[in-house]
Amino acid sequence: MPVRLKKESYRTMLACGTPDAVDRYRQQAKQATALGRSWRQKLGRGKQYSANTVYSAGGELLTSTEDIVGRWKKYFEDLLNPTDLPSNEEAEAGDSEVDSSITQAEVTEVVRKLLGGKAPGGG
Repeated sequence: MPVRLKKESYRTMLACGTPDAVDRYRQQAKQATALGRSWRQKLGRGKQYSANTVYSAGGELLTSTEDIVGRWKKYFEDLLNPTDLPSNEEAEAGDSEVDSSITQAEVTEVVRKLLGGKAPGGG
């Protein structure tokens, strides 16, 4: 609110130019500055809020810093190194059911339909 009042008093000061309007603007500017300084002090204190508890993979509540850090480490290891991916042999076995050979005639037909006699992106 002080910032809005400061802006309004600034506009009034510009419009009127009276000493009273100038004083009102200076007063509002001081209040807005004090408010900003107050917020910066509160934010700049560097308070860090951390989670005191985390659940384990099995649903148990972990409270010690060592256990919590270990849980996060395990979580990110599992996330970044998944072990449930299909092996190459399983993936290839799945592909054998579908005939993946594409003929030159199929490619030519698709390209002809795609371009329609125009340059790509030519609308």
